[in-house]
Amino acid sequence: MAKQKRSLEQEVTVDVDGKKVKIVVRRPGNRVSTEAQRKGALVWTQCVREGVMTKKELTNYMKERGIWDTEKESEEQMLVNKIGDLEKELYLGTKAGKIKASKGKDLAIQMRVKRGELRDLLSERIGLEGNTAESLSDNARFDYMVANCTYYDNGERVYKDLDDYEQRAEDEISFEAATTLAEMIYVVDKDFEKKLPENKFLSKFEYVNEELSLINKEGITVDTKGKRINDEGHYLNEDGKRVDVDGHLLDEDGTYIPQVTYLDDNGKPIRDKKTTKSTSKTEEPEPKKEDETES
Repeated sequence: MAKQKRSLEQEVTVDVDGKKVKIVVRRPGNRVSTEAQRKGALVWTQCVREGVMTKKELTNYMKERGIWDTEKESEEQMLVNKIGDLEKELYLGTKAGKIKASKGKDLAIQMRVKRGELRDLLSERIGLEGNTAESLSDNARFDYMVANCTYYDNGERVYKDLDDYEQRAEDEISFEAATTLAEMIYVVDKDFEKKLPENKFLSKFEYVNEELSLINKEGITVDTKGKRINDEGHYLNEDGKRVDVDGHLLDEDGTYIPQVTYLDDNGKPIRDKKTTKSTSKTEEPEPKKEDETES
């Protein structure tokens, strides 16, 4: 019974301006699901009347404009096949049945690169599909369910109606409510990235940390070539200072730190005005005390 209850509702604690707020997200029942479907159908009809393209119309449009043509379809399939071939080589190896872990690391990184290329290729198409009649209809259906399935822990509804939810859709509670409901009804896996074959291998042999960032033997974050980087992907030297790919020092804004002395037209060093001002201030004589007299 306990397991069934967890699948029917999920309690979430949300941090709102430093205050902990408990909400309960319930799986939509038949009545809410039916009304949500109706809401989605109404939005779809309205979209079509107003000229919003369906997915089929969008596909034809993208081909006519060259946004997504047979060449890109072939590229997509090529990347999918390449990822599959790399996975087979990583896990099945050769006839010898042996493979160095370092070689496996290289294969896993290649899989990451190819998967990234595939995502970049599909991103434009997916972005356009998000504005089709079907997608807008699905969004309306989902929003209706969130608005009618989110409660405070005392049983009181969080949102008065759909309009109330839409007006508050950007706040912390709405974000957590939508995320939780999506996980419940769409079986969204939080650990999807960790379960990708390349990341499972890299984690097993401790080539990545908990955030799936590549690390060296000392546990320091590195890039695919083993160069040390920070959490933002900036290169660092052995002292932890920011540098470019060739090891030249950079300031926190990514600008090169001068390693030369600048001269004027007469060949004399040009002093930094800021440094000169600060030096002149420190060299100013202290004011005389009132009881001091000149000799």
